[in-house]
Amino acid sequence: MTDPDSLDWIWEDVRDSSEPRGTAAAAGESDGDVGDSESRDRCAGDGDGGSDTGSGSSVGCSLLTGDENPVRKLLDGVEKRSGGDGGGNDRTEKRGPTIIHVDGPGHEPGDCESDIIDTVYAGALAVAESELSEVRRLWTDALYACTVNGKNVPESYTKTTSIEKLVLLYADKFAERFTAKYPDRRLVLLHENECGVQKCVCTTIKPSRLVYHDLNDLKSYSEFVAKHITYVRLQEPMAVPKKLVSPTTTLKIKIANCFELATLLVSFLIGCEYNAFVVQGYAAETVCNNDLRKIKLDLPKDNLDNEHCESNHSETSENSESKPTFDLCSEYVKFLIDGEKKKTVVRNEVKENDLDGSSDPLYGKRVHCWVLIMTMPTGIKDENSTDGSCYFIEPSTGERQHISNKNYVGIESIWNHKNYWVNLQPSDGGCAYNFTLTNTKCWECFLPDEPQRLQKAATSQDLLRHNGNEINRPITMPNSWVNVLEVPRNEYLMLYPTGKKIVPFMNAVKEYYADYAMPDGLIEKTTFYAEPDFDNKTFVKEVYKHRIDKLIGVEIKYGAEKFETTEYFNSGRKDCLKVHKFRGDGNSLETERSITFYNLRLDSMTELNIDSNSFTTLFKDRSDLLFWRTCTFHKTEESRHLIIKRKPKNIVEKYLRDESKHKDRDIATRQFDFVANEIYVQYQYGEGQITQSSRLFIKPSDSTSADKFDPKSVIENIVYPYEGHLKPYEAYLLLQDMIKAENEALHDISKLEDSVIKILEIRSHERSEFKLKIDSLDWDRNHRIRKLLQNEKDKKLSLAKQDNVKQTEYALTYFDTVKKQSFTYDTALNVRDKILNDFRRNTKNKFMRTKQLFMEKKFQFESVMAKAMEMNNDADEFELKNKILILCSFLKYKLEVLMLKMQRYSETHVQRYDNLASYLNSSPDFEMLPPLKLINSKD
Repeated sequence: MTDPDSLDWIWEDVRDSSEPRGTAAAAGESDGDVGDSESRDRCAGDGDGGSDTGSGSSVGCSLLTGDENPVRKLLDGVEKRSGGDGGGNDRTEKRGPTIIHVDGPGHEPGDCESDIIDTVYAGALAVAESELSEVRRLWTDALYACTVNGKNVPESYTKTTSIEKLVLLYADKFAERFTAKYPDRRLVLLHENECGVQKCVCTTIKPSRLVYHDLNDLKSYSEFVAKHITYVRLQEPMAVPKKLVSPTTTLKIKIANCFELATLLVSFLIGCEYNAFVVQGYAAETVCNNDLRKIKLDLPKDNLDNEHCESNHSETSENSESKPTFDLCSEYVKFLIDGEKKKTVVRNEVKENDLDGSSDPLYGKRVHCWVLIMTMPTGIKDENSTDGSCYFIEPSTGERQHISNKNYVGIESIWNHKNYWVNLQPSDGGCAYNFTLTNTKCWECFLPDEPQRLQKAATSQDLLRHNGNEINRPITMPNSWVNVLEVPRNEYLMLYPTGKKIVPFMNAVKEYYADYAMPDGLIEKTTFYAEPDFDNKTFVKEVYKHRIDKLIGVEIKYGAEKFETTEYFNSGRKDCLKVHKFRGDGNSLETERSITFYNLRLDSMTELNIDSNSFTTLFKDRSDLLFWRTCTFHKTEESRHLIIKRKPKNIVEKYLRDESKHKDRDIATRQFDFVANEIYVQYQYGEGQITQSSRLFIKPSDSTSADKFDPKSVIENIVYPYEGHLKPYEAYLLLQDMIKAENEALHDISKLEDSVIKILEIRSHERSEFKLKIDSLDWDRNHRIRKLLQNEKDKKLSLAKQDNVKQTEYALTYFDTVKKQSFTYDTALNVRDKILNDFRRNTKNKFMRTKQLFMEKKFQFESVMAKAMEMNNDADEFELKNKILILCSFLKYKLEVLMLKMQRYSETHVQRYDNLASYLNSSPDFEMLPPLKLINSKD
């Protein structure tokens, strides 16, 4: 299957120049896999005549602004040192292992289990994790050297202007008066920034708005800050922090406490014209520590296709039969069920009480900072009204909370970029305060508000000083000393600090991944457990994105014996697959499964249910009004082959009412019994009737001979008294029509069985060879292949005419030199061994290529970082040093993505092998061979 939006053909052309097409197609591990962005970058660099290091550098430089020549010269020097005479062979020998090529003939068929579970994966991952830890340490040291200690920061971070000094003096007096009046309360009006310079908290807020179109409202910015920044709790839970770094530094180091996180979020929200405030107060332990392990997640009740399935079932049930409306359940059974529910509720309440914040000795004293949103401008509401239009935003999670949430137990003060307000209302264990900031009985402001100044100006006549020229102008809050907030494109696309985020709950673990970070397109995974210590998985939900096979989600329910898997797809597949649910082995035709299709098929099939010996099909909007068909097969011995034809036992069809026909001529149910050699037809109900007319056709041994037709072979049961019985020639013609309909039904069942087999083959192929789709207009990821796009498009079109080989057949390319008529045991064994050896070799080589690219990126990162640290802090090199830091940030995130890819390859290579082995075991071409043993088999 070739997706029109896929650019996989480019990598096929690049691959064709380096290895035989048959081997790559059979193994399914193309070096230019669209899903593997790092391998794709490498192939694109080679195809363009340059090294991957140079291509990666161009990406980093594209993020910089201004003159890029100094950075380009620096990178050219790194490439010369890293490239050497052979493209980096000398450096590779010192830095890590080269690509390991595993030859096919070196493996025996019986050693597949030990060959797949190889120490290469574990050793390579251990080395990569160690190298990545070193990269993270170097990056942290560089950020500290360039930002925290003030060596590479703007002048406003290290100095204070005259207006700032005046505000600081005014703030000192305000704090002294407030401390004398409320000695037990703590204010955060003044603080030290990352350079040790005292600043006002209001000036730390920098109203800004990012340029990305996805960030346009409160929800998107709240989720972005919660995902992009790693939350750390306060070192002293009962004390305010001594330092408050700027939002720009927070975006660079991507680590922040609640005060820094709230300041960053408020800066974005004010930039989007929200009436947002930073709130200093007290919260529960779970909120302060961002501990979600005390929160129990509920299992998803509805799947992605629940509403669609319910509507289809309701339509079919209305047309098929009427169900009783009265309840047939026993009252005693209801009593037992209610008792079990009550016991469960009591157990949950006991657990919640054990986890309640009242058991915390510091409850009500833990300092926390969050965000307040006022939907109405301040000063508009009545003084005595309780503001119900306000709500909180928890910056660590990005979730909206009501002001009556019990996890927030008090507020000390709030502030924005213009003023600072102290709460004068008594605390009653909650935050349901009066948020009318102009009410001086509830709030005391640091600087006089504009309405108060206007009122005083209107009533006071002595604003003029003694000289008659000076006007007593009240002090105003100076502009922010923070630079404009910016997030580089590569960091925004990475979304999470290391490309992933793991959130543990009481009964589940959620894993989040950035787009294209995982080679199979996984972006979210939720695993539910039966025990609090994360043992005994009960349910797994995975969400995918950018898959060529249109896969968007997988749900796995674990049972005592078998697990149930449900796959969800977007529209756009050739087979119109929407939902695929099965139990156990997904490659067996006799496995119990349910398949739902989009209403786009030519045969109007919408749902297909399969068990060990029957097919049940649902249709919608067919011209012949057929809406239901089931076929029962003869039971056969258990077979491990996928492509197997079974003999039908009987076929039952149901039709909707055709108002243009008489009810005794309009078929409702038609049954073809091949054992009894009969055809039984039931007609539609008449108005006011409770009995159906029917006819039983007994087929002759030779249906083509008219002489052998017996009128008694048609048995009629006509309810309508005025509808006469069929005449002999009418009965004969009707019998011939029924026999013709029977042959058509047999043909449809055979065609359906072939279609199911093809779907299973395609899904088996897609599970082992997952690929991702990149939009041709996505310049962020396709900036290098744009050059290949123009040159290779004509070549791809010519190859498409010659390449008619089905991609879902693993062994087809290996049969080019083998005639199936002379397919012996030894030939089948050799072909299967070659398939397995090619799969092992390509899988391992793909992993090692990623490892090789990881080492190259790490060497480039270290070289550029060392050069940047050697540069002076002169004004001429200030801008160049910032550009180099952005480039290093890009290289660091490249390393994070490569690490995630290697981990995913290591986690899925056994599953992919089992899927390939299961397919080969079910293929009739290898039925003479002993079956391959699955690594994860429960037998």
